[in-house]
Amino acid sequence: MTLAAAVIGLILPVVLGLLCGVAALFEDPDAAVNHLNRFALYVPFPALIVAALGKDAAPLPHSVAFWLLVPLTVGAALLPLKAVGDRLGGLGGTMALVTVFGNVAYLGLPFLQAVRGDAVMSTAGLLVGMYIFLSMLFGPLLLRVWSGEGGRDAFVTSARKVVRQPLAWSPIVGGLLRLLPDGLRLGVVDAVMPVGRAAGPVALFLLGLYLHTHGRRLRQVDVALVAHLGVKMAWLPLVTGAGVWIGLRFGLDVEAARCALLLASMPPAITTFAIARDADIGADRVAQSIVAGTLLSALTLPLTAAWVVSW
Repeated sequence: MTLAAAVIGLILPVVLGLLCGVAALFEDPDAAVNHLNRFALYVPFPALIVAALGKDAAPLPHSVAFWLLVPLTVGAALLPLKAVGDRLGGLGGTMALVTVFGNVAYLGLPFLQAVRGDAVMSTAGLLVGMYIFLSMLFGPLLLRVWSGEGGRDAFVTSARKVVRQPLAWSPIVGGLLRLLPDGLRLGVVDAVMPVGRAAGPVALFLLGLYLHTHGRRLRQVDVALVAHLGVKMAWLPLVTGAGVWIGLRFGLDVEAARCALLLASMPPAITTFAIARDADIGADRVAQSIVAGTLLSALTLPLTAAWVVSW
């Protein structure tokens, strides 16, 4: 899949959602968005992650630098966001969500396959699993706590919600699936993958429907949008680049370094809108970030890919 095909695949369902809104296909568009949102969050997205991780059972990397790269760079990127978000009027929660939750599965995996080939898919799948596990562990939690919903009580409530969220467990299930005999493992993957393939189109369609319903509130380019795009499209790749530079001196494989930096450069994930909508926190800001970030990635990803391939 080429980059152009991947980007078109992201934009087309959004356009269809917009057209269905214009045609008044749904009597209650907001109700339709809520139902589609819950479906995407609880069924196809977890299935997609389980299938992607379980598809390949290649030996795991032995380098400590490989396993530490994603947790340390994501943690370092999150450190200043609470203070920055507070200065901007309480944007820390949504900034944290879009920063940790990049579109590493639906766009990242096909993009890496197109740029580096099938040989990197096992490494890419492990990195995607780590990103998603950290995203589901900290994204919804920081969204609520850093958006001023309270202290310890909000933390406990958010932690319980995360535990009950299938997306939080899907990387673990996908990892355990790798331990099964090949025949059984691939049989499970073949059964789950068709459900997982629905994740991106459904989420993008509901995003388009949401954009039609609330479009007037989403057209303004303001400080909040610039801040969200800045932390996701520039700050996280910069921190990851520093981590890669250090990791290469401590045994990190060059191909893994390429994959990590490209995954860190992905735009905000479609799932972030589903999470923000479910929590009723900053859905407008997150929707803006997804649309603008996805369009911006059509320019930034080829440049980043050309640079990392030249290493």
